[in-house]
Amino acid sequence: MEVRVKRAEFLAELAPMQGIVERRTTIPVLSHILLSTDGDQLHLAATDLDVSLTSWCGGEVKTQGGIAVQARKFLEIIRSLVGDEVDLKLEDERHLSIVAGRSRFKINGLAPEDFPTLPSVGEETQIELPFGELKQMIGKVIFAVSTEESRFQLNGALFKLKDSGVEIVATDGHRLALVENELDGTSDGDGVLVPRKALQELQRFEDDGAVAFLRGEHHLSFRLGRRELICRILEGTFPDYERVIAKDNDKRIVFARKELSDAVHRVALLTGDRARAIKLEFAPEKLIISAANPDLGEAVEELGCEYQGEEFKIGMNPDYLTHFLSAVDTETIELDLKDENTQCIGRPVEGQDRRYLCVIMPMRI
Repeated sequence: MEVRVKRAEFLAELAPMQGIVERRTTIPVLSHILLSTDGDQLHLAATDLDVSLTSWCGGEVKTQGGIAVQARKFLEIIRSLVGDEVDLKLEDERHLSIVAGRSRFKINGLAPEDFPTLPSVGEETQIELPFGELKQMIGKVIFAVSTEESRFQLNGALFKLKDSGVEIVATDGHRLALVENELDGTSDGDGVLVPRKALQELQRFEDDGAVAFLRGEHHLSFRLGRRELICRILEGTFPDYERVIAKDNDKRIVFARKELSDAVHRVALLTGDRARAIKLEFAPEKLIISAANPDLGEAVEELGCEYQGEEFKIGMNPDYLTHFLSAVDTETIELDLKDENTQCIGRPVEGQDRRYLCVIMPMRI
């Protein structure tokens, strides 16, 4: 393999590969990316066996070939180079030379045959979605995806294509986030579980175009420009989330989003790492937020709100509330509550989404 590429273009496609690569793995090749030529293009691929990313950049290809190189160190080298162009040349099947300006590197690699075979997804279920809107939807629910490996069916978000739009739902058992929007090109279909890592990588993409969504028997594909992200479909049954959402919360409290977010953040400074709990005491036109920790001290803050009902209080994890307030994109939000033992439902006031809500379970105080 011998190829010359534009450094800026190459770096733009190389950098996203780092999120896929496994840094700590018992399989050495998974810390590598595959470089291979095809015609006048240099192709890149990375995988952790569950999530894969492929892309390409144009180049002056003199001879065909391929090699797998250590991803992190290779990126550091390319990023450090000076000059507009980079020459890559395969010395033998396990050594790659890198030349740019006055810089010369030779790094060790693995034969392309050692790199895992990447999955492919058929074309028959392709649906086009506006990526910018899809990315915003992912950002509004991803914080609620469970990180507990034992609850594998909650380690991703439910991605549901409806005849009237797209719905994405995530829950970790303590909170639930749901967003639904009208997106052109959707159709009826069963829900599918998209793993958290795939959602995280999609959020890192920068593109205003359309993403092609394809569903295979065991894998999903998201094609955006020259990149294709393929992930394994999570197995398991997602909870019946519509039954979880309370329908009889009769107390509606309206807040200025940033004012509430800042107050919760300040009071939460006096909560412990293990006992993350704040107390919310509601009264007409005001909310008192407090936290007490025997090792640190206590904090109290009062702020105004739109509420005319009876007084009551509820305990809540401040991180859960803050994550929702950070994700919502309206200046005003509402909290729907019933009593201290019933879930809190957060919603934007007059948001652009057809439906967006966050359910937060209460804590004992």
